[in-house]
Amino acid sequence: MSVELAAPIGILDEHPEWSARLIAELQHRRLPFEKIDHSSHAFDPRDRGRRYSVIVNRTSPSSHRRGHGSVLFYAEALLAHWEALGVPVINPLRAYRFEKSKALQIGLLERLGVRYPRTVVVNHRDQVLKASGELRFPLLVKPNVGGSGALIERFDARADLEARVSALDFGPDGTALVQEYVESEDGAIVRVEVLADRYLYAIRIVRTASDFNLCPADICQVPAAPPRDDLGACPVEPRPALSVTRYEAPAVVIDQARALARAASIDVGGIEYLVGRADGRVYFYDINATSNFVADAPAVLGFDPFQPFADYIVRVATGTGGAR
Repeated sequence: MSVELAAPIGILDEHPEWSARLIAELQHRRLPFEKIDHSSHAFDPRDRGRRYSVIVNRTSPSSHRRGHGSVLFYAEALLAHWEALGVPVINPLRAYRFEKSKALQIGLLERLGVRYPRTVVVNHRDQVLKASGELRFPLLVKPNVGGSGALIERFDARADLEARVSALDFGPDGTALVQEYVESEDGAIVRVEVLADRYLYAIRIVRTASDFNLCPADICQVPAAPPRDDLGACPVEPRPALSVTRYEAPAVVIDQARALARAASIDVGGIEYLVGRADGRVYFYDINATSNFVADAPAVLGFDPFQPFADYIVRVATGTGGAR
């Protein structure tokens, strides 16, 4: 059944590839759309026209790893502009702020009473050593603004941290997390995907304990072809020797993931957790408002998640239900 939209769907995404599968689904349905590359963009606040039926916000914190650092803060003003005009935004400004701030994510986990690795938020290198006195080694130091695991460092002893602390890179906003490292059972993490406040699926990814590159599609590798000028580009194939499988997450964990997405105003996203090897407890550690879904989804999941995603976009664009 064809759908008539009053205006095109706007897809806000500066990455050259990440929206390709969504765009293919929209093209298959013959839906009008425009990909908005906000790595080089401008808007006039006096322009009050509603040019889009809906905005699909796919802005990623890893944009700064592709030479698109200006996107990180420009996106806030742009999203606020569209929202003020009454254009519905999937993963709106509030969701984006959680997406690009691990400190805000930790605060949300704390407020909702969800277990997470013990963490101290800092904005100066002097505070890293001070925080380490309150925490157990091994420790991770993570930049507040993430991006495919970039700049995360692990320290097994205080002496290692002392030797490195002056050279730590806190990322684009000068804020970092000092966090206890929780070793996961079997080196595995689980990502629960949520769409329109419902559980879509979960995948279990088995990785090496030292690998922190958890990009939005799943853990993936830089392709063998000559690299572009980015460090955060995520291809669509999982990294060899890693296992990515569909997983039925426990009902209580699904409820927690849905609650986190709801509290962060995330329409579509992935909530990641691990099970601690030492205590068997669930620890949530990442909240994502950018989802490329799993690579080769029909083979891994038995269905294509971009189909229900497109259904949801149409419902929001036409005002026929589904909007938060």
